[in-house]
Amino acid sequence: MPEIAPLKGLLYNQKLIGNMDKVITPPFDVISPEEQEMYHKRHPYNMIRLILGQHKPGDNEEHNWYSRAAEALAAWQSEGVLIQDSKPAFYDYEISYQESPNLSKTRQGFLCLVKLQNFSHGSVLPHERTYEATKSERLKLMLACNANLSQVFALYPDPTHIVKQSLHQGREQGPVFNFTDSYGIHHRMWRVTRTEVIQKVVECMRDKRLYIADGHHRYETALNYQKLIQQRHPERGERALFNYVFMYLADMHQEGLSILPTHRMFVQLPQFQMDSFLARAADHFEVERFPFDEAERSQVFRDFLAALYSAGDRHYIGVYESGAGQFVLLKLRDNVGHESWLAQLEPPLQKLDVVVLTELVLKRLLKVDERTLNDETKIKYRHDALEAVEEVDRGLFQVAFLLNHTKIEQLQEVANSALFMPHKSTYFYPKVIDGSVLNLLDPNEDV
Repeated sequence: MPEIAPLKGLLYNQKLIGNMDKVITPPFDVISPEEQEMYHKRHPYNMIRLILGQHKPGDNEEHNWYSRAAEALAAWQSEGVLIQDSKPAFYDYEISYQESPNLSKTRQGFLCLVKLQNFSHGSVLPHERTYEATKSERLKLMLACNANLSQVFALYPDPTHIVKQSLHQGREQGPVFNFTDSYGIHHRMWRVTRTEVIQKVVECMRDKRLYIADGHHRYETALNYQKLIQQRHPERGERALFNYVFMYLADMHQEGLSILPTHRMFVQLPQFQMDSFLARAADHFEVERFPFDEAERSQVFRDFLAALYSAGDRHYIGVYESGAGQFVLLKLRDNVGHESWLAQLEPPLQKLDVVVLTELVLKRLLKVDERTLNDETKIKYRHDALEAVEEVDRGLFQVAFLLNHTKIEQLQEVANSALFMPHKSTYFYPKVIDGSVLNLLDPNEDV
């Protein structure tokens, strides 16, 4: 089971940088090229220079954005922009946000180190597959900087909330930071340094599995980094810092947890033609059309979404193509259990809308191949249904498939069964920011 430990975090010196919102970013994998440019302009010490630097003419194997990130990290420490804590701590972190206009939530979690284990060990479990190119890029950055610049987000089961209560009792009096970011999300974080509290939390976590919610690439990259550093330093023991990964852990039983749907949009899908597609789909789905004219479009869209989100345990999939004058709702028929595409799947996967979309709609009805499904230039993801529809209308995409969100119980069941969902099956909101705490990986230092 997981072995966690406190860390001597590297934190921004707020006396020098001022507003924390000016230097934080989301994780690298949700930052668009336009946002990357915006973060570079926002502040000279913005985290973007460490996690997603810009390519420049003349870059080569030795001098590139990875080496510039390492230079910036070292310079910011020498300038006092980043200061390392003197005592090991857990960092108790609360994020308050609006899930919807009428629903406010607060998610509690804490930042710590977790002993690296291969997934086969069973203490840390994934639920999504990763891209090799992304892991290769992240490894280059990690080797250049010798640091965890971003944390892995994982969930743990704690229905009695003992870990949360212990952390709250051990908080230092004043928060490390307390600010609202440009998206209206409120961030508060406290150090927890009392030895007896840290030990209690360590013991409480020993019998819990960790389920990766966000950061599969970061975790697997940390494993690859560990192997390389172990080869360079075979004399180092189990407590060496590089044998641990920096993580944000949150109780999966708390009310503050939110998972958003992840809609799929295809830049171009030559084999898709709405009428012929719906004719084939009718063998497997009940087809409900929501026709509209421009005067009533907004109301029809709201009615369509209400129908999509009323699925319960049934499989509903929305389809939208610009110019068709309709939203379409596909409702999987109840008598499809005998079909070969479903029978070939493990039971936990059969329960997922994203698997029904991938295996039945895309692969079988539309003959989309694996290469296309794994090509991030051809398929894009959005979490807001209105944004997805508007981008189809603007001609950025040919067709959008709209889904309900994956449930936390489904993630847990898939991970426990050592199975994998399709790419981008879950989106935990809000993302954990980069820039709250960094973790240096001195190969000669122990936890």
